[in-house]
Amino acid sequence: MQVSNLFRGIVGAALLSASFTVSAVEMSGSGTIATDYVFRGVSQTSEKGAVQAGLDLAFDNGAYAGVWGSNVDFGSEVTTEMDFFVGYGFDVAEGVNLDLSYIYFNYAGDESALNYSEYVASVSVSDVSFTLVYSPDYFGSDESALVYNIDYSLSLNESWSVDFHVGYTDTESEALGTDEDSYIDYLAGVNYEWSGTTFTLAVAGTDADEDENFGDAGEARAVFSVSRSL
Repeated sequence: MQVSNLFRGIVGAALLSASFTVSAVEMSGSGTIATDYVFRGVSQTSEKGAVQAGLDLAFDNGAYAGVWGSNVDFGSEVTTEMDFFVGYGFDVAEGVNLDLSYIYFNYAGDESALNYSEYVASVSVSDVSFTLVYSPDYFGSDESALVYNIDYSLSLNESWSVDFHVGYTDTESEALGTDEDSYIDYLAGVNYEWSGTTFTLAVAGTDADEDENFGDAGEARAVFSVSRSL
């Protein structure tokens, strides 16, 4: 897969150019309990439960940074995922927001064999967002990956909302157990928020052939989660 350094350069330059001389920083956190941890349509916990937590720092100039973690189960010594990220979001026009970020995925328990980086650019227009992700070393492999996402979130009222997602991953990496160069993932979910707690029921999966690729980990399944802002 031939990908120039332009995309990484744009994301990196935007993050470096963001002024961190700010007058206010807002810290927030979250905790989640879920029946499964699904990432791009594929179970990361062998279809078992997940406990997740995150901490975010948001600066008043649009810059942000944070860490997020979850248990994982890849059938190996890897048991924990920790994601470290920095980003910069800003309005480019009325109702249009551009968000540029860098994420480092760290997996404990396997001598960092799966660790990798992603450069992310996302454009949001009203309730719709379009995201491009580039990884030079997807899941610790020698292969790169490009991921294209479309997400739609709609608030029905103060308590109820719905989410829809379609993604396309293009990679030659075999780290996830797929023999194909690409696959589609999808998600449809409904959220109910009550007193700072969000209850979510979603259906997620991929179009990958079950016998030759992700196996049961990539098939459609229902996922229920409870999240609370801290």
